[in-house]
Amino acid sequence: MNEMENVVLFDLNEIDNKRNKTLQKSTNLIQKAKHSLTAKELTLVDFMVTNVKETDDDFFTIETTIAELNEICKFGHGGAAHLNTEKALLNLANKGFWIELPDGVKTIGRWLDKPYIKNGRVKLRLDSDLAPYLLNLVEGQSTRLFFMDVVNLKSIHAKKLYEYLQSCKPDNEIFLSVNEVKFLFQKEHLEWYRVLPYLRKAKEDINSRTTMKIDYQTVKEGRSTIGIKIMHSKKKSDFID
Repeated sequence: MNEMENVVLFDLNEIDNKRNKTLQKSTNLIQKAKHSLTAKELTLVDFMVTNVKETDDDFFTIETTIAELNEICKFGHGGAAHLNTEKALLNLANKGFWIELPDGVKTIGRWLDKPYIKNGRVKLRLDSDLAPYLLNLVEGQSTRLFFMDVVNLKSIHAKKLYEYLQSCKPDNEIFLSVNEVKFLFQKEHLEWYRVLPYLRKAKEDINSRTTMKIDYQTVKEGRSTIGIKIMHSKKKSDFID
């Protein structure tokens, strides 16, 4: 059995501890950044962010293995899972995201500095472009996420909706226009009725797989849907995997 398949040697308590971490991001990054990450790529970014401490002034290199990443993030085992995670890391190094700065200027940020991979081991470092959104965050302008929730959500639409709602105050009604929902899911080119299945599935996944409970209703003007009213709250008992 090669290293990428040798999952039985992991300390399961240590794996659980790494899954049960929280992570903190700038609320602006969650609500304003437009990115084309896959579900796996976003999970990898969030894994790296779990290693950032509130007192850090810079990003540090994370050393791990592809096999451990797959175990922590529930990406599966074996050669195909190994290659897919390696590919996702390489894609992350090449992908950027649009972000609007406080002065209204739009710019491109990067997620991952150049990764180093050899014999199943990997060295990762978040790109310095992310520093304003992850380091020295001001209270009230940051969002705390539960990494286990991120891991348990397999759809990029569910992950994006979960992160967006987590960045808003719980137990408050939030209005999202049709265009805002389309922007969140990157489905601007679709008619609303074609976006609805993504929204319904995201709601179902969040309610069944995370510590969050959500519900929504559509808002109409005449016969036209103009948006949704959505509520979210923390479940009374934490989700147990």
